[in-house]
Amino acid sequence: MIKFFRKIRQNLLSEGKTGKYFKYAIGEIVLVVIGILIALQINNWNQNRIDRNEEKDFISKLHNDFKENKILIDEFITNHQKEMDANNELMTLIGASKEELSKQNLDSLFFSSLSANELAFADNTLKNLMQSGRLNILRNEKITTLLYKWNELSEIRKIRMNKLDDWHNDKYTPYLLTKISFKEMDAIGNYNWSGNSKIKPDYYEVFQEIQFENFLDNSQWLHQQILERCEETKKLINEIINATKP
Repeated sequence: MIKFFRKIRQNLLSEGKTGKYFKYAIGEIVLVVIGILIALQINNWNQNRIDRNEEKDFISKLHNDFKENKILIDEFITNHQKEMDANNELMTLIGASKEELSKQNLDSLFFSSLSANELAFADNTLKNLMQSGRLNILRNEKITTLLYKWNELSEIRKIRMNKLDDWHNDKYTPYLLTKISFKEMDAIGNYNWSGNSKIKPDYYEVFQEIQFENFLDNSQWLHQQILERCEETKKLINEIINATKP
């Protein structure tokens, strides 16, 4: 094809048809430009098709991830509420008599109030989008806005959880070390090292201390902050599920 066009140009020059040569040359340039534009358009169309398929795949995976996250947040809220309920029961026993305390399974209440309730979401798809810089592949602005909100709320929730962990590890648990039997408390979880303690302290003294009540109260406040953030998280999860429906 190139030889064919070259031959035409040579013939026009040899015949002295300079005007026609320039017109032909311009026409040839136009054809080349058109060819390039068509090639670019085809390439863009093909890339757009790839992007749309990738977008569809990401949205589908996000939808499935957050359906799983809905189950996880419901389980976490349920377990978290159990911790708060146990704390509430302990608080109602502050100032109780020895007889009243003897009727309660205090080890079980302490065990429930101090349970290790963890939360790990299915977020591989979102991390992949964020870390690869491919979040802009999602054309739906509502979805991207919700995902940014998800990241912000995750940070807030993490801070709240860390505050509760620090409070328990640095303040509350050290206080309980000389007040209750961890060995008997852990027996509720059927751990192989747990069981009856030969030096079990008298729990009555604990329930007569205002310091113990304050420890419980502050724990409840921190639990409440987490619970509120989790309720917000649950609502956001539902919004993301609805926004990513196929």
